[in-house]
Amino acid sequence: MVTKQQVIDRAGRIGFADIGFTGAQMLSSQLECLKGREDSYSWTGRVGLDLTGSVDPGNVLTGAKSVIVLLHSYYESSLPGTLEKNYGRCYLNDDRVTRDGLALKIKEFRKFLKEAGVDSKLSASMPDKLAAASAGLGTFGKNCLFYASRAAGGSSFVFPVVLVVDAYFEPDEPTVETDCPAWCRNPACSWACSNST
Repeated sequence: MVTKQQVIDRAGRIGFADIGFTGAQMLSSQLECLKGREDSYSWTGRVGLDLTGSVDPGNVLTGAKSVIVLLHSYYESSLPGTLEKNYGRCYLNDDRVTRDGLALKIKEFRKFLKEAGVDSKLSASMPDKLAAASAGLGTFGKNCLFYASRAAGGSSFVFPVVLVVDAYFEPDEPTVETDCPAWCRNPACSWACSNST
């Protein structure tokens, strides 16, 4: 059986910025949040996203035993300033159409797991930021962004990739908390939010 350290090492060699592990328990706080805001999210079912069902990893993969969260960092990319002023950095690094960057890394990582006898499944509607915090990879800012603990310079320039697996790995210490990062000395986003009309 593949070890947790071997999985961590392979994720690093493939180029993921960080990796964390959590159990396959239901993410109950997300379910509570969704139930309290049904009017805001009712459209998701019509487009095929099962937000409430995906809070339970067992609904994503039968026999789920752990959740692996990989962090893809787009902090390192150098982008043209003319584009960055008009588009969010995450969209300039999005390969959902070209499938020539992150998609290839995910494919390689899943192939590694499969060859090690571990079945895995991705879910487009799993709460990725909550899963990442549950796996000890970072915290939430007051602006609701996810801030990495060890990757991307502690910034929010990360994209969590959530894999439900049928193998047990020791969970990491969760970091589910909300506060602005310690390095942020000028919380302009909090000021703008509290002073908007």
